[in-house]
Amino acid sequence: MREALLKADKTQLERLSAEQLSYGHSDGRVQNKAEFIDGVMTRKATVKSINFPDLKIAVAGDAAIARHLYESESETDGKPNSVRIGTLQVWQKQGGNWKLLARQGYKLA
Repeated sequence: MREALLKADKTQLERLSAEQLSYGHSDGRVQNKAEFIDGVMTRKATVKSINFPDLKIAVAGDAAIARHLYESESETDGKPNSVRIGTLQVWQKQGGNWKLLARQGYKLA
């Protein structure tokens, strides 16, 4: 997912996202699959890096929970921007492939 986000790879984003995706941002916005992918594909920022440090994964059957930090460096209209938030992701095995079912970003204290 990290590489697909960094490269704005629509094919990979579609393959990795469940049809039922609920993608929550740290500012409170929630997007479905189409809105999430469209947002990545039409973003104005030039993303220079995305990292998922402190990744912890717990698998239970066909479900998995991933917790990590989300750190990115980007530039919009010549202005640099850094993001550092926490993230909770829920993945589900569908048809033998892991799909992102839900994601919630949150501001760090």
